[in-house]
Amino acid sequence: MAPPHLPNDVVQNILAYLPIKDIFSLRRVNRDWYSIYEHAIKQHLSLFNVKISVTIGPQKKTIEPSLSVALECVGFDLDSRVFTFTPIPNAKPIYCKPNLLRQVKISFDEWNTKNSNGNTTPLEGTLETDDNSLNIGYIEHPSDPQAQELLKYSNLRFHKFYVEAEKKSYYLEETPEKDGEIETYLGDRDMILKCNIKDSVIPEEEIFGVDDEEEEDLESNKYSSVEVEFVQVLTSWLVGGTTINKLPQEFHKQIYPQRYCLLDKITSDDSILRYNRYCPSVLKWILSDNLKDDSETKQLCLHLHVTKGDFTIRDKFEEALEERSIDRQLMWKYSFVPRFFVDPENSSDTFEQILDRFSRSVKSEDKNRSPNMSINNKTSNTNKSTDNTDNNSKTSNRFFGLRLPGFS
Repeated sequence: MAPPHLPNDVVQNILAYLPIKDIFSLRRVNRDWYSIYEHAIKQHLSLFNVKISVTIGPQKKTIEPSLSVALECVGFDLDSRVFTFTPIPNAKPIYCKPNLLRQVKISFDEWNTKNSNGNTTPLEGTLETDDNSLNIGYIEHPSDPQAQELLKYSNLRFHKFYVEAEKKSYYLEETPEKDGEIETYLGDRDMILKCNIKDSVIPEEEIFGVDDEEEEDLESNKYSSVEVEFVQVLTSWLVGGTTINKLPQEFHKQIYPQRYCLLDKITSDDSILRYNRYCPSVLKWILSDNLKDDSETKQLCLHLHVTKGDFTIRDKFEEALEERSIDRQLMWKYSFVPRFFVDPENSSDTFEQILDRFSRSVKSEDKNRSPNMSINNKTSNTNKSTDNTDNNSKTSNRFFGLRLPGFS
C-alpha cells in the first residue's frame, strides 16, 4: 500500500529545514515538489536568516571603516523567479578609499568550498594519462604531442571545473568623477546588483563632534561611499557556490533562461514595457555565459533606462527621415537600408552613415529628375507648336521613350 500523499504546504515546511542545495536537488522528485521548491527556499531564507554579503576591496585586507554590508531576503517574485535582497535595517553605506573601489565580492552565507572531509575542494580536475603523470618540457611547435597534452591539461585546470563561490568577484567598470555621484550595476547570468557611489564623502561617524579647527584636516581624509540598493538573484545563483560545476563546452547558440528572466524582471521593475528581445544587443546578453564582462551588463541596463526598452532601429530611422522631410516609404527603395536593419551592430557602417548615404541618394535622384522633366516639358511644347508630324514622332520617341530615374 502506497504511503499517503502529503499536502504541499507540509512538504514545503519540511523542505525549508534543509540546506538550499538539498532543496534544489530534491525539486525533481515530482511535479508538486518542483512547483514549491522555490517557495521552500524563500521560507528557508527567512527561517534561518540567511544573508548575502557585499564586500568592497581586496579580501585579504582589513581596513576601517567596515568594507562589508549584509543583505536579507525581502521577497520572491513567482513570475520572474527572482529573489530580492536589500540591506538589513540600519545598515550604513560602505566607506572605502577610492583605490579599493574597483573590486566587489558578493557571497552567500551557505556557500562553502570545503568538502565533507574538511579539506578544500581543488578548483581543477586531474589529467589522466597512461602513467598518471604529465611531464611538460619545452614545446617547439603547437602540433607537438606535448603541446596537445598541455592543451588538455590547461582545459581541465582552467576551464572544465571550478567552484562558483570563487568566481563571485566583480569589478566596477565605472567610478564617479571627483566629488561626483553615479548609479551603476554589476551582474552575471543570474544575479544583478544595483548601487550608488559617491566620491569625496566624509563618514558620518567622523563628522560627529568635529570642531571647526579640525574640519580642514578632515577634508583630506575623504572616502568613496557605496550604498547598495538591492541584489536580485535566481535560484541557480544561490546554489552556484555550493558545489563543483562543469562549464558548458559550448557557450553560445543557446539562450540562458536565467538571463532572459532577469531581463524581464529588470524591465518590469523600471516600467519598461516595450523592448525587442531579438535586438542584437539583447540577444548577445542572454546568449552569454557567466563569464560575461560586467561592463556589458551595465551598458545594457543603462541602454534600457535611456531608451525605455525601445530597440527598434526602424522606428529611429523613420523619425530621422521625418526630421529631414523625406518620405519614409522611400527607405525600402535602396537595398542597403533593409540590410542594415537586419543586424545594425555588425554592419560596417554606423546609423549616421547609413542615414547620410540614404539622404544623398534621394537628393541625387531628385536632382537628376528635375532637368529631365524640364527637357520633356520643353519638347512637349515644341511638339504642339509644329505641324511636322514626323518630327513630333521622332521627338516623342527620343524623349518620352526614356525611362527616367524614379519613373516607370
